[in-house]
Amino acid sequence: MADISVLQIGEQDWTPNINQNHIEWHYTSVLDLPVYLARQKDPYILEQTYVVLTDHVLNSTLLSGQISDWPAFRTIYFTDNVTPDFQTVLDERRAFKLLDNTPEKVSRRILDDLHFYQIGFSTRFNESQFEPYVPENVTFKREGRFSAQFDGDFGNEWQQIGQLNTVKNDFSTEKENVVWLDYDHSDNVEVQVQFVFFKDKKIQLIQTISGESLTQLTAVGGLSDYSDYKILIFGRGHGQIDLHVLHQRYNRHGLGLLIPGDNWDLTPEREEILSYFNPGDRKGPLIVNFSGLRLHVDGFEMLGPLRDIGTPYLLFTDARMQGGAFNIGSENYESKIIEIIHQAMDELNLSPKDVILTGYSMGSFPAMYYAADIKPGAIVVAKPIVNIGTLTENTEFPRAFNQDWTLDLRRYLAGRMDPEDSEGLNQIFWEHIGKSDFSDTNLSLFTMAQDEYDGQSLPQLISFFKSRHATLTHHIEEGSHTEKIPEMIAFIVSELVRYRDNIRQEAN
Repeated sequence: MADISVLQIGEQDWTPNINQNHIEWHYTSVLDLPVYLARQKDPYILEQTYVVLTDHVLNSTLLSGQISDWPAFRTIYFTDNVTPDFQTVLDERRAFKLLDNTPEKVSRRILDDLHFYQIGFSTRFNESQFEPYVPENVTFKREGRFSAQFDGDFGNEWQQIGQLNTVKNDFSTEKENVVWLDYDHSDNVEVQVQFVFFKDKKIQLIQTISGESLTQLTAVGGLSDYSDYKILIFGRGHGQIDLHVLHQRYNRHGLGLLIPGDNWDLTPEREEILSYFNPGDRKGPLIVNFSGLRLHVDGFEMLGPLRDIGTPYLLFTDARMQGGAFNIGSENYESKIIEIIHQAMDELNLSPKDVILTGYSMGSFPAMYYAADIKPGAIVVAKPIVNIGTLTENTEFPRAFNQDWTLDLRRYLAGRMDPEDSEGLNQIFWEHIGKSDFSDTNLSLFTMAQDEYDGQSLPQLISFFKSRHATLTHHIEEGSHTEKIPEMIAFIVSELVRYRDNIRQEAN
């Protein structure tokens, strides 16, 4: 059975031109759409993955009304001849506009760029993935595992300073990745990245990225065949180079990054922000979810449960470091997070009481942290982590999983790795929320009785929210931090549904 199904709506049936082995294709004209839907098991839902509008003029109020009732990010069109009212519906429902307009090209684009697999990973400049080549007149040192620092005179010509170890399957045949380099450098030195593809032990293609392209999403790959590839790093000029992470994601050619329709922002300090806003049924509440620690692959979390709840939702995932930095950072970074939330609220005409902030484990921190800025009606968090200093000083933290991520987190947030910074790192959370009044906020809390990550902060957390007059719901399960995941998800979903129903009942 095909992974993707399509409902084509238009005058000409494209079905004979579609390879049904890869995509399940259905067809109806605009006039026959009511009859087609009436024959479904449920005429009020969209049974297909996508709707493709193939008419060269879009002006039907019947069709635009139906699209308005269907989920966002599920409609595809390619014509410019659209009435203003119809265009408003397409924009509100986040329809994808393609330049392609033939059955073969449109179906290929759907399969290649609009699938729901989240493909994103990082190649890090640590001991196992980066081999430094230190030229004469240049010094090299590491700080933590994700900071490879060169300092000196690299010369006037490009000079290789290292190589990143790669895995052949990082690139699928005939597919492209988009990449950008997280690094710092002084004004008089430059960095270049070369992707070198081989076939039969011979160089097949060299793709070079330098300058501003390094901090933009630049496409690489797309070969019909190759045997392996290398990533070479070069320097030029005189000064300092600090290499952190090379991010790679599947290229959706402008239709998203990790999932169709998501957004990528980069602050002036080169801190990336990955977000995804789905307007859902356009009624409050707006659920804002922050992903937990993702050590090996990038991705948003809670997509399925939030889609099923039906309300608007906004997702954040933090791909900095090795799995995230608790969605906090520079003033520009945090201001951008708040701005994105306010933009979603403004589009839906929602007030703070119509917002729910949620997250578990690492995602619990920003859910409570940004509550001081948003003043939400509810917070739903599980397995909370708030004292970052205490967490990152723990030498027994599960190293098989984090590979010293906690040490680099200290360096990232404090500018160094020093035991004296623990209390200051702990105070990041408390100083930010300390002056806030949560008397109009409901807090739902899921905790583990033997939580070894930051379980000691729980009495402090509960005491704080009680002192700020928040309404508290607390559920405790036996076990360690990584246990009882199904129970945790069930608790989060049930609380979100409860708050959804309460907010909508109060609005009526």
